[in-house]
Amino acid sequence: MLLKIYYYGHPILRKHCEPVQEITDEIRKLAQDMIETMDKNDGIGLAAPQVGHSIRMFVLRNYIFTDEGHWTLSEPKVYINPKLTHPSEHFISDTEGCLSLPGLRLHVNRPDRITVEAMDLDGKTFVEELEGYNARVRMHENDHINGVLFIDRIEANDRKKIDPLLKEMKKKYNP
Repeated sequence: MLLKIYYYGHPILRKHCEPVQEITDEIRKLAQDMIETMDKNDGIGLAAPQVGHSIRMFVLRNYIFTDEGHWTLSEPKVYINPKLTHPSEHFISDTEGCLSLPGLRLHVNRPDRITVEAMDLDGKTFVEELEGYNARVRMHENDHINGVLFIDRIEANDRKKIDPLLKEMKKKYNP
């Protein structure tokens, strides 16, 4: 089932989300609905607060570079109560967008590598060491469950430049 996406200006996007206490059928259904919503909106990742749930969960797909030299996407993956650790000291600036801030794409400076520990839908803990854009996507989605948007991570001068656009977006999506 497609879920409603919450846009910039909605208070749920600024909340620090609560941990998932138990993986129930409702959590599994929400994860499936989030994957469907992410895919139908051409997203690479989607966090629970973006669809109105203040819990520490996000879904995403990895970018995979094929032997033929093309990019493709992995099967979807669910992250429950993720913890990000060991960010690299080396930062890279790259373009990010967000389903909750439609049409806005900006450069964000983030660590190039990160370690993620989370639970899957079976309650099993897994650990991943990631780099590049796949690390970036997890940091972006993890920010969402902490009430942080990617626009909070851009330079102050760049933020001032987009303030009129943000005000317009807030008015359009949250009348």
